[in-house]
Amino acid sequence: MRAAIAFVFVFTAIGVPSSARADSVRDDAIKAAKMLSSWRYDEARELIGSLAKRAPKKAETRYLRGELEFIDGNYDRVLELLDGLGDDAIYGNVGSLRSLTVTTGSATRGFANYESSGGHFIVQYAPGPDEVIAELAGEVLEKAYAEIGKDFDFYPKEKVRLEILGAPSDLAKVSTLTEKDIETTGTIALCKYGKLMVVSPRATYFGYPWMDTLVHEYVHYVVSRKSHDKVPVWLHEGLAKFEQTRWRKGPTDALTPVDESLLATAVRSARLISFDDMHPSMAKLPSQEAAALAFAEVYSMVGYVHAKVGYKGLRRAVDLARDGKSARRAIAEVMDTKWTKLERTWKRDLKRRNLKSDAAAASRVRHGIRFKSNQGTDKKKKENTDENVGVDAVASEKARKHARLGGLLRARRMSAAAAIEYEKALEAEPSDAFVAAKLSRTYLELQKYDKAADLAEPLLKIDENDAAAATTLGLAHLATGRKDEAITAFEVALRVSPFDPAVRCGLADAYAESGDTTRAAREKKACTALRN
Repeated sequence: MRAAIAFVFVFTAIGVPSSARADSVRDDAIKAAKMLSSWRYDEARELIGSLAKRAPKKAETRYLRGELEFIDGNYDRVLELLDGLGDDAIYGNVGSLRSLTVTTGSATRGFANYESSGGHFIVQYAPGPDEVIAELAGEVLEKAYAEIGKDFDFYPKEKVRLEILGAPSDLAKVSTLTEKDIETTGTIALCKYGKLMVVSPRATYFGYPWMDTLVHEYVHYVVSRKSHDKVPVWLHEGLAKFEQTRWRKGPTDALTPVDESLLATAVRSARLISFDDMHPSMAKLPSQEAAALAFAEVYSMVGYVHAKVGYKGLRRAVDLARDGKSARRAIAEVMDTKWTKLERTWKRDLKRRNLKSDAAAASRVRHGIRFKSNQGTDKKKKENTDENVGVDAVASEKARKHARLGGLLRARRMSAAAAIEYEKALEAEPSDAFVAAKLSRTYLELQKYDKAADLAEPLLKIDENDAAAATTLGLAHLATGRKDEAITAFEVALRVSPFDPAVRCGLADAYAESGDTTRAAREKKACTALRN
């Protein structure tokens, strides 16, 4: 998700110059601040370097150097540069930068660095569990660097930083979002301050599509750099959503069942979210469902445009926005029409597609991202609580009752009894993906591999990011000697739930059986680390 509030505060009145030299410093400081705010980092570095030589002690020079150090992740150096300057200096911007630096430093202190194989990304993470995803993150981003670069004809020269944060509270510390914003909309990542920031999947109960999310944020980075940050939220998010799977497959405007269900309901009830209401950020929308609908809308719009004018048209629209045209005018121009007409034809196209609402897909939206909390210190109590996380979103009261009992039984390793309760829950609510996933995994524990697979496969068709279904399929295939099918399923689960030992250990075994010794060694190392 692209952050909506710019970090750099452009000061337009630093003071009355006392000489021509002071006037030159003032003018260059304003230019440099504008360059930083428009993500023109190369130009800004050169100009700020000149200011550092000509007027190193000036407040505006120290402030601008501090901003550059912040962008580079040198948080202690930022505080050194600001030392002695009052919080109200540069119209209060010094205080804002100092405060953000302190909270960011506390959230990232002691982070380790991993440089991606291609050298284009620096992955920063807390030593410990997150080490098992650092290499994977770099691998995904390098693939994105190649594909997104071709699509937008832009390859950053600088190394792009990724900070993997331990909890939603850390994302609040390093941004202008509140924890309430994050919890309400399921915001899990940001592109802001010249870097990518994501919350580790280990901070959630069921994971989330973290690999696609990394690419989503990288697309924001590319669009911000290419457009000088002139593209508005709705188009930014549409481009990022459209491109987030490009690292693993070709472009498509096909809707997922979840997106189709959201759009079908909104179109039928005339409750589409306007593009203006998506400002200043998707993270400010009232719920995870509203955010999901907004993303489905902008993805659909960008897909509609791409189908007509391709990447050439999308690139031109970004360039037109950079050169001063509004996004609406830019998109309309590349489509050779008026915006009002384009918006009407897009909505008409949605209606003509005869979109279908799907109860199972709707249940996936209801469950959403589930962040872990610190509750449940008693081990037995925590096991029971964790097993039933998400059961509250089951629509039917009767199904909830049986599913909750099934969870309690499963936590006590009474799988046969748990299966009976889950079967009753699924009978009461046949379309609920949560219940189906629980029953599927329970069948797996009972070594009823075919029944487990029969339940899991439709779930994965509904939502390609259903890690529970993918993991169950991987384990079922591995147990029945179908290593290639197991690898395919486990790799889907890896994109969502990389801290599940069943996924990493299962992949280690499947890769080993297939003769892929390099990947088998990587997954074996992760398996061992996660089991300890």
